[in-house]
Amino acid sequence: MDWLTMRGMGWWGLPWLWTAFFLSSGAHQREGLFTRYPGMRIRTPHLTVRLSPGQATACCLTCVQYDSCYGANFHEEDGVCEISLLGVGGRTELVDANQSWNLYIRRNVLQRELVLRATAGSGVSVKDTWLGTTVPTSAQDTCVSMETTSCTTHYRNPIVNHWNQLPISQVILELYKRGLKVASVTFDGRGTSISDWFSFSRLLNSSWGSLNSSATYNYFSIDGHANCARFFFINQNYRGCPLDAGWMVVLDPHHNCCTWDNLPNKPVFLYSSLDVAVTYESGILGTEMDYADVMAIFLQYG
Repeated sequence: MDWLTMRGMGWWGLPWLWTAFFLSSGAHQREGLFTRYPGMRIRTPHLTVRLSPGQATACCLTCVQYDSCYGANFHEEDGVCEISLLGVGGRTELVDANQSWNLYIRRNVLQRELVLRATAGSGVSVKDTWLGTTVPTSAQDTCVSMETTSCTTHYRNPIVNHWNQLPISQVILELYKRGLKVASVTFDGRGTSISDWFSFSRLLNSSWGSLNSSATYNYFSIDGHANCARFFFINQNYRGCPLDAGWMVVLDPHHNCCTWDNLPNKPVFLYSSLDVAVTYESGILGTEMDYADVMAIFLQYG
């Protein structure tokens, strides 16, 4: 019996069917309407409903009454149900790790989700934050914004710890300066891991016309050139420090190898402001290479 058939019969009379339909697949399975992620909670829900302990199915039923509901938090012990709705442009709220809660994500509603919001000058490694080896201080609620001054640390969505269970179609990296998007790269996210999606072989498109299937490069990975702390590195060539050229790089704290990456207030996000790879030295001169304030990673589902 499918969803439309049950809706026509009146779901309120079939509690046992709904329990099976929603929850029989168990944690991390994508059958049914919801996927359960234990130990997580959407931070700023729009609606709170008081239920009885153990009534996770009723909480999910509350969610489906709203077309824009993409997730429900449920506290198993006290029966608190929290409903979250998509914001303007499909915007979602921050997700925190919280062992007291279970998060139920509704399938086919959530299309795009923010999973990393990195802040320039925070002093915290972007690479280590992304891979989960460093845990930054708790992000402010305003870290959902790409505005320059809205966030003082990095935000990492704990949903990425379940990467293999997510219905990822694309991974999108975007750079922002003064709240405006200045660069983006889109990757095929199917069959990837948290560490290997950022690669030339998975490149779908970018805001740089020269970064295409015929582009040449010597670094294109999250790991980049680790000895120089150059990560999320898309580099065309090394020809001696003044002539090193590429499209983008994240300069993490503590290490450097050239004048152009010996900069204060790291991490620093460098990107080509032209349609081609340019020298990093031009960033020091304030010409072709520029500095972004925010780096964001989004998952596209479907």
